[in-house]
Amino acid sequence: MIEGWWPTHNVNLAACLGALGMPVRTDIVLDERSGDEITTFYLGLQSLWHALHTDQLIQRWHSGELEHADPLHPFLCGLRASHNAVMLERSLRNGRHLRLAATAGNHATIYIEGDELPSLREADELIETNDPALVAALGVIGIPVIEHERGCFRLPRFGHSVIAISGEWVRHDAQELTKQLRDGSLERDDPQHPLVSAYNARCVHAQITTHLHSTARRVLLRKPRSIRSAFVAEDASYDMLDRVQRHFRIP
Repeated sequence: MIEGWWPTHNVNLAACLGALGMPVRTDIVLDERSGDEITTFYLGLQSLWHALHTDQLIQRWHSGELEHADPLHPFLCGLRASHNAVMLERSLRNGRHLRLAATAGNHATIYIEGDELPSLREADELIETNDPALVAALGVIGIPVIEHERGCFRLPRFGHSVIAISGEWVRHDAQELTKQLRDGSLERDDPQHPLVSAYNARCVHAQITTHLHSTARRVLLRKPRSIRSAFVAEDASYDMLDRVQRHFRIP
């Protein structure tokens, strides 16, 4: 039984926590006075399959202790993939170039504005995908986008070197890792691999977004010059609206 919830309005944060096994529920409220739509995500306080607690994880993240102690923690990999997804979406809109930059400690990479290394832009071996979630996740392990055309992303098979969990410098093979990710062998054999963590967070984000599109909104009704308010379903019946009027004592 879930005894408490941790709220946030950040869908990317909710997705990263959801990928770690924290239950997620959503609440969408439309303020009829301002027209604002407010979405709140409620996360369970503990993972259903890991010994992780939401409050402790967020505290360690904010303090920087998590990055220092475990720079390839699945939560951090998910956050980096979320950052990459936002940057990619923005780049597709404004046309600005992106490049990958190393995080502190050189364990991962994230997108920033700028031009990618010529050696990577001119790489002979490329892979193609139309999966933005995969592109964002590959960006965490050093594989940058080189081209984008009509929904197709092109990336070099080998990208930037990063420091693996073992402490060794590696250049990940995007083609082989993508194959293993697709057939499930990567998660089965190496469930803590940063690509697995990053991609799972983006998949949960897609699931949450799909759920939001099918979720009924609640409407916040507020009486002018009064502290009284009421929540009703967006498709509330006339009987319910009559009850709200009585609640407000509106003639």
